[in-house]
Amino acid sequence: MSKSVAIAIALFLAVAAWIGSGFLGDKPQEASERAESGSGEAPTKLASVQVQRLTVSSVDRILDLMGVTAANRAVSVSAQTKGAIIDIAVDSGMQIKSGARIAEIDSGDRKARVSEAKAMVALRQSEYDAAAKLSEKNLQSPTELIRARTNLDAAKAALESAEIELQRTSVRAPFSGVVESRLVEVGDYMDIGKPLARLLDLSQIKVLGQVSERDVTEIKSGMSATLTFIDGQTLQGKVTFVSQSSDSATRTFGIEVTAPNPDLSIAAGMTAKISLNLGAARAHQLSPAVLTLDDEGRIGVKLVDDADVVHFVPVNLVTDSPEGMWLAGLPDTADIITLGHEFVSDGQQVTAVRVTP
Repeated sequence: MSKSVAIAIALFLAVAAWIGSGFLGDKPQEASERAESGSGEAPTKLASVQVQRLTVSSVDRILDLMGVTAANRAVSVSAQTKGAIIDIAVDSGMQIKSGARIAEIDSGDRKARVSEAKAMVALRQSEYDAAAKLSEKNLQSPTELIRARTNLDAAKAALESAEIELQRTSVRAPFSGVVESRLVEVGDYMDIGKPLARLLDLSQIKVLGQVSERDVTEIKSGMSATLTFIDGQTLQGKVTFVSQSSDSATRTFGIEVTAPNPDLSIAAGMTAKISLNLGAARAHQLSPAVLTLDDEGRIGVKLVDDADVVHFVPVNLVTDSPEGMWLAGLPDTADIITLGHEFVSDGQQVTAVRVTP
């Protein structure tokens, strides 16, 4: 239930209680006595209101936001070489370690190319060794030695390239995570860049939320945050990102909270409440039933002074709790009208019936 609906219900109950309390008029017996006495007019009687004295307290300002979980990292693992899939080592939902084999692509003649490259390296190495010996005896020009060295380096580079191409036929996980989906079957022909599987890193979970422009200046990277999920599970995290530009449609700013998820119990796409502690504030704890509006549409409460004169005071919501709302803007000690506030106006003299909390 939203706060506005809760306030409306509370106001309705307060009005019902007020009507039944007898504050609105004389009791039937008093009216009968006046009729019997034959008096022409009843003496003017001040409206009665119920008042409770409240004292300011210190309370943590908790900002609650709604967000959605996302994986710490998500990547589509793609083929880096061409060929047909000859083996698949994973399936959707599997947890795998970094470097684990995902699939195998037919190596074709790649192994032969590696052997050929190795043989060429051996040949160029022998040519270079021979040229070096001749150069030491001044039997060969320095140019020939440089040419032999260049040929050897080129052969080694060709070998390295052939080995890398062969290694690419074994597709491996770039990090530990969960295989969200397997996208190929044995026999599928892979081209460079074609995805084989989607991998999620859920060792840490991110929660993405939106904060209003009124509150964004109080949120800083590194601030602690509590994440609460629909099943009641909670995680402790930190703010890792605060957007510096607002959404043009909603005028809100994106924030990101990151928390450890060691048992991978939190999945991506779940709803979460983000609770941020903005520091302590001085406020009064009140029931939503005492809230009212003035002629300008401001939300506030009505209180009485030492002379029992009504005053409307605008308030700001600091935080909400199951026990009531914490409101700022009131004097440290205030006599709040808890019953009858809807039937008296600012500046009106009343009879205050004070009750203890």
